[in-house]
Amino acid sequence: MGVTYERIIERAVALGLPVAEYEFRDTKKNPAPDPPFLIHFSSEDQTGTDAGNRIRKINGSIELYTDRKPDHDLERRIEREVLFDIDFHKTTVPIQSENMYQTAYDFDVVQKIQKKE
Repeated sequence: MGVTYERIIERAVALGLPVAEYEFRDTKKNPAPDPPFLIHFSSEDQTGTDAGNRIRKINGSIELYTDRKPDHDLERRIEREVLFDIDFHKTTVPIQSENMYQTAYDFDVVQKIQKKE
């Protein structure tokens, strides 16, 4: 079946950028990081049995946030070091109110889950 969602997130963390699931919680003790940083999130479906196994389909997204303009070097690193073995859809949009750019990578991962006996 291929790579797991958890492995993709491990690869993203290995880039050395700040990473959070869903959002960074901005507090006085722990302020949100300045860009560049990554946010990841997912949704999943589990279906049927395949000789006692369940199929887990995960719709994942990794978002790169950068200051003022897209960072093509970081984008290439994500594509070569994190998402190199899966198909993805990439979208880049400006967030004018925050003076940032968001580059989103959307992908699907299918995993088999062994039935516990």
